Amino acid sequence: MKIGELEKVSGFPRSTIHHYVNNGLLHRPEKSGHTMAHYDDRHVKRLEAIQKIKLNYLKTVKTSRVPLDHIKYKLSESYSLVKSDNRKNRKSAAGKLSEKQKKMKNEIMEATMKLYSNRGYYLTNIRDVAQAVGISPPTFYRYFKDKRELFIETIEYVVNNFNAETEAAFKTEKNPQKRAIIMFEIFYEHYPKIGEIFNQLRSGVIIGDPWAKKRLSRLYREILAVLVKDIKMGIKKGNIKPVDPHLLAYFNLAINELAINLISMDDTYSMDEVMLFVGDILNQSLLTEKGRPFELFYKPRKKINSVLED
Repeated sequence: MKIGELEKVSGFPRSTIHHYVNNGLLHRPEKSGHTMAHYDDRHVKRLEAIQKIKLNYLKTVKTSRVPLDHIKYKLSESYSLVKSDNRKNRKSAAGKLSEKQKKMKNEIMEATMKLYSNRGYYLTNIRDVAQAVGISPPTFYRYFKDKRELFIETIEYVVNNFNAETEAAFKTEKNPQKRAIIMFEIFYEHYPKIGEIFNQLRSGVIIGDPWAKKRLSRLYREILAVLVKDIKMGIKKGNIKPVDPHLLAYFNLAINELAINLISMDDTYSMDEVMLFVGDILNQSLLTEKGRPFELFYKPRKKINSVLED
């Protein structure tokens, strides 16, 4: 909506809206021209929250002016710029898209990932994305409501591709140790995108974005869901020592990320050598006597430097 429409919906004059934007209480609108800016429902929700904070403050303090610092504090304490994810509605809407429209959405998300790697989420705007894909900003809004919805769907796009490949590979492999290796190899292949998503959300956590913290936690759970399930099964069968399956899954992912970062910076070791070293440590520490007969194997599926003897 334009500034005049936001005035009518929120009840705030444009001078106040501009004042809040300039002082960081409202996020900046998307620019579609030198003098044209578009606001969305997040601005409305934010202004509603500000109005409640002001009214509560005026009930307890004899003044006609509410300090901006007080509003900022209250907003950071209890209000997020982003509403809870309405995934059901988004998936329902996605199901109505034609194949051509789905292809365009995927192109937008692929271009977005490249922009994030160069500029990061917080410095990438709608105009950048539209220009990268070769469409106009109004065309962009046919596919995504705003910048944050684009980010949410890009995360889901990356995670869904990872999970789909993992599930397909697992259909033909039941051995839990081999499944763990397959998962690592798929994670390695998808890491350029998954890692970028991790980086953008971690950046949000560092600057205090509560939504980024919540979404990063959920992303970890989604990525690790299959591994946690396999660990629980291994513990139940007596192949893995009784440990917290969630902690072990997080620890496993952290080591995997570290290994990928290591070989990207230093070619002293191959991925095979790193995996064999890490796998040996984990197996010696966590496998039971019953589970150890399965540990001495490693035959990479693809994209690994060499093939080791079983």
